[in-house]
Order: sequence, then structure tokens, then C-alpha cells
Amino acid sequence: MDEPSMMAAGRWGERPLIIVLTIACCGAGLFLAWHHPLWPVAMTVLFTVWVAVSARWPRLWLFALPAALPVLSFSPWTGWLIFDELDLLTLGSIGGGLARMAFSSTGDRHLASDPGVGRRRDSAVVVPAALFGLALLALLRGAADAGASFRWFDGYADASNSLRLSKSLIYVSALWPLLRIELQRSTPRAIHKLARGMQVGLAAVGLVLLWERAAYPGLLDFSARYRTTAAFWEMHVGGAALDVYLALATPFAAWALISARSRRGWTAAAVLALLTGHACLTTFSRGAYVGVLVPLVLLGAAWWMRRLDSEPRAATLAAWSVAFASGSGALLIVAFAARGFGGAAIALLALSAIIIASRWSVRSMPWRRAAAMTLSLALITEAVAVIGGGTFMRSRLDSSESDFGARLSHWRHGVGLLASPADWLLGIGAGRLPARYASQVPRGEFSGAMVLISPTPDTHAVRLSGPATIKTFAGLFSLTQRVSLHPGGPYKVSLQVRARMPADLALDVCEQHLLYARHCQGALVSIVPHGGRWQTISTTLEGPELDAGSWYAPRLGVFSASVRSTGVGVELAAIRVRTPDGTDVLNNGDFSAGLAHWFPLAESHFLPWHIDNLYLELLIEHGALGLVAFISLVCFAFRTLLKACNRHVHIAPILAASLLGTLLVGSVSSVLDVPRISFLFLLLLLVSLQFRERRDSVES
Repeated sequence: MDEPSMMAAGRWGERPLIIVLTIACCGAGLFLAWHHPLWPVAMTVLFTVWVAVSARWPRLWLFALPAALPVLSFSPWTGWLIFDELDLLTLGSIGGGLARMAFSSTGDRHLASDPGVGRRRDSAVVVPAALFGLALLALLRGAADAGASFRWFDGYADASNSLRLSKSLIYVSALWPLLRIELQRSTPRAIHKLARGMQVGLAAVGLVLLWERAAYPGLLDFSARYRTTAAFWEMHVGGAALDVYLALATPFAAWALISARSRRGWTAAAVLALLTGHACLTTFSRGAYVGVLVPLVLLGAAWWMRRLDSEPRAATLAAWSVAFASGSGALLIVAFAARGFGGAAIALLALSAIIIASRWSVRSMPWRRAAAMTLSLALITEAVAVIGGGTFMRSRLDSSESDFGARLSHWRHGVGLLASPADWLLGIGAGRLPARYASQVPRGEFSGAMVLISPTPDTHAVRLSGPATIKTFAGLFSLTQRVSLHPGGPYKVSLQVRARMPADLALDVCEQHLLYARHCQGALVSIVPHGGRWQTISTTLEGPELDAGSWYAPRLGVFSASVRSTGVGVELAAIRVRTPDGTDVLNNGDFSAGLAHWFPLAESHFLPWHIDNLYLELLIEHGALGLVAFISLVCFAFRTLLKACNRHVHIAPILAASLLGTLLVGSVSSVLDVPRISFLFLLLLLVSLQFRERRDSVES
């Protein structure tokens, strides 16, 4: 039997396994969709349709997953922390792709047509098997540490958190064969889909951030202590989800500029670059600045070095470009320091006039060069305005030394959680860092907690607690719900409460997106125990009139309840929030639908939830075994990308810059505690590994 026939026979022999995996993915997706807190029927229908679409157009997932990833998660509205809508999209992509593999010979033909596939068959099994094995090991250790339990509205201290953080490895393991088939079918088309998906997702983040800045602190207010979060709700307990995402995705904005062939395409890429620049700058994150800027500088240097081989004038052009950028930046900084925004505007007009004059006087100047100069000027202006136009970033830079000392102490406490040789080798288990840190580290306790209870079969309530012992943490943990804003006067709140000890309960309605409130109406209610009996409390909130914002930047509202006392829990039921005109804006105030619509929120104190270092995160939860496996995989990916760069695979430097940026941000931030971010990083890592199997140039 010849090699293609042997390969086809081997694949047909695997059909039962593929069918089982297809049924498992589709079954898990349908189960999740049917238990969706808000739209079970709609989600079930949409999931079924997506499975069929993925089976019909198997390459579509390469675009859909990275495009939808930054925005397809409605946890602040659903109340889910362990799962979200992106799980449904991913499971549907895997289920549809595997179904096509099981009932079509398309994949067999493409694999069999590759003459080297037989020699690579072992590696094709080892990598996904190793990833799945690491995920399963961490999941089992986490479950053993926390105990086997599952509730739909579990939190970060519960056993289900191990599943939440293991999903990424499991998903990429399942996507590995689908990725191989698409790259072997047509590498340029597959890469083109992936890159376009990354660019669409990045554009969505840029637009959300533009709205967020306009709606809350203001587009030109760079002194307010406000860091953007976009649609990354995982930052409700701190973390750097947005920073890591921008480090991952920004090189693809550069790729859009490099690969644009028409003026229209280049203009769209330039708009994306401006949105991305604004997004990166308004994070006010030192880690994000380094994680984005360093890979871009290296990427630019690599691009100019490549041009030197084909264009002798490239060195001169590079020198002129650097001189123009440096001179423009210096002029804008001096003008801004002397005359503020007015002086910067005059300098900007002068520089624009120079570019226009150069374009007309030097007839041979290509339009791309003039356009690139204009874009560089716009990006420099953004940087000067954001960094120099306010005091927030300067205050963060001034506190860098003290912040680093606190971070070192935090890291030492995290490593101290490894109490046995087994912990050092295998880790404490996926998702167990928050619970272990809060219970074992001095002053590392949670600032609060919430849990759904049923005092009687017909009554549903939530127990909201403050910190156990540290008074300065009181009030930093809230039970929240998104509500509509209505101007015209104060809001009114009524609820049933029960407490066994005296407690202070803060009730607020704020103009708020996630972490930072703009204006609030609030009341502080003192609760006196009544022999363990329920009591009804009604109060009118005090504060400024709340503003729903303009039509182009509408504001979201948030109702929150927090315990301002230590060592006490307050049981809440039958909550109602009425607007000035009497409209009840709260959903599921009686908790009959569990914690649907309700969402936990932490402020200021984030230490228990994150270790703020990717490598320590791996060591603590996955052990030395997981850390060594990760570093080995990353090193192999960079080695593969370097060889691909030498073969002039043009997307390879972009992937290398994306991975490098994540690793840089990961030196001061956690990465794996946000499943959709770690999934995207691992997906790009797998794509990078595939280039060792290709000898052709990738032009996308």
C-alpha cells in the first residue's frame, strides 16, 4: 500500500474517535447554551447554526474566534464567571470542524498530499497530547485541593475555577488538528483569515475604548485616575487583561500597514493604527508600554534590514524617517510645554505644512512615504497629548520604585504557597492561587465574598460579606448589577436584610463602566440584628443627578451593595431599585434565577486574585513541570519563527513580535488567569509551531 493510501486508512481508522470528540464538543456546547442565564433558547439555536456553519466553511473559525474574542463575553449581565459566550463559539468551531473531518475525506486528501506528513505524524500527536495532559493534571490537582463541586455561579475561590483556567489548554489541544488541516490546505489563506480576525478584534477594542474615554473621564482628560478596561470584564478584580491583549494584537496593526496594497487599504490600516495607539496609551500601564513598544521597534528594525537587501537607499530613508520622527516629537513636546494644547496645535499645523510642501516639491515622493510621515506625526501627537497632557501617567512613573518593592513582596508570598515537593513539581492546581493566597498569606485576605443561599425552599437570597479582619479593605467588594440611568432626581432602594451582627451596608447607583465611578448617588444603612429575623429597609440615595450621557457616548449605570464592616455577612433579598420617575430598573432582585444579572466587583485591593507574573503563575499552579514545558514550547516557537524569517515568511516577524510582547507584559502581569487571553496566546503559539512544516513563503 502506498503512503497516501496508508495515511487515508489511518485517518479512517481514527473516525470513531473523531465522532466521539464531535459528540462531546457539541453536547457540551448544547448543555452550556441551554443553561445560559439570560437567553437559553436563542443561544441553543445560535450554537446549532454555528456548528453547521463551521462544518460548511471550516476555515471561518480562524477569523471568527480572534475577531469575536475581545467582545463576546457578557458576564457582567449574565453573572457567569466560569463560562461565557466565547465558550459556545469555540465549542461550536471545534464540533463543526471535527464533524467535517469525520464525515468528509477533504482533510484526508490534504494530509495525504503532503509528502512529509508521515514523518511528522508523531509530533502531530505529541504536542496536543502534551497540552491536554498538562491541562488535565492541573485540573485534577485543583479539584483535589478544592473538592469536587460545581455550581453555575461559582467564583474564583470555588472548585470550578480550576475548570475555568484549564479551558484554554483543552480548547487549543482540540483545535490543533483543524489548524494543521487549514495550514496544509492553504497556508496563505489560513494566515490571511487569522490576521484579519486579529485586526477586526483590535478595531473593536479601539472603538470600545474610544467610547469609554468619551463617556466617562472625557477624551482629553488625562489627569483623572482612570484606566480603560474595554470589554475585558475580567479586570473586575484587577489584572492586566487589556494590556496583554494589546501586546498580542498590536503587531497585527503594523502588519495591516505593511501588507496594504491600495490607498484605501492603507487608509483603513492607518485608522486602525490610530485607534490602537490611543488604546495603548490610555491604559496608562508601564508594562503595556514596554510590551507594545519594544516588539514594534524590533519589528521596524527587522523590516528596514530586509529592505537593505533589495533597496540600497533604505538606510538613507531610515535615517531620514528617524530624524523626522525625533524632530517632530521634540518640537511638539517643546510647543506643548510652552503653550499647552494651543502650542501643540500650531506645531502640528507647521509640521503638516512641511509634509504637504515636501509632497508637492518632491514629485517623485511616493504617496506611501508622505502618508507614513503623516501617520507618524499623528501617533506622536497622540503620545504627547496623553502622556504630557495630564498628571496621571507622571504620578504612575513617580511611584514605580515603591510599586516594584510591593510587587517583589507579593511574589515572595506567592512562591511561599508551594509547601511540598509535590507542589514544586506539579503545582497547587489550576485556579487555586486565589483561595490559597487569601487563606495563607498575611493581609492577603479577600476584601469580600458573596454566595447564593436558600434560607427556605421558597426564599432565595445572597450572603454578602466584607473582609474577615482588615478594616481598610471594608467596602472594597461589591455585589453589582447594570442598570439604566434616568435623570431627574434621587433613586430609591428597598430590600430585605438579615444579619446576626451589627453591620454597615453601602448602597449606590453610579455612572460606571467597570472599575471607576464617575458620579454616584448613595446611602449608608446601619443594620441592627432583630433576632435573626428579616427586616425591610427603604432608603433614598443622595448625590448629584445622574447623567445618561450623549447619544454618541451613552453611559452605563451600576447599582452596587457593599458591606462596610469586617467579619460579618449580610443576607440580602427582594432588592428593588426605582428611578426618579418610579421605574424599577433591577432584574432578578429576588434571586429566583440565581445570580443571573448580578456581578462581583473588587476595588483597589487585588493581591489575592493575581500573582502579577506569568512565570510564577505557571510555577505556582502548574509546577516546575508546567513551567519547563511552557518555556520549551516558547523557545521552540521562536526557533521556528527565526527559520521562517530566514525563508522570508513575511508573517513570521509579526507572530514573533506578538509572542514577545506577551512575554514582556507577563514579566509584571498575570496572563493565564484570563482564559480568553491565554487561549489567544496559545493559538498564536501553535500557529508559530506549524511553520517548521512549511517550506513555502507566506504572503498574506
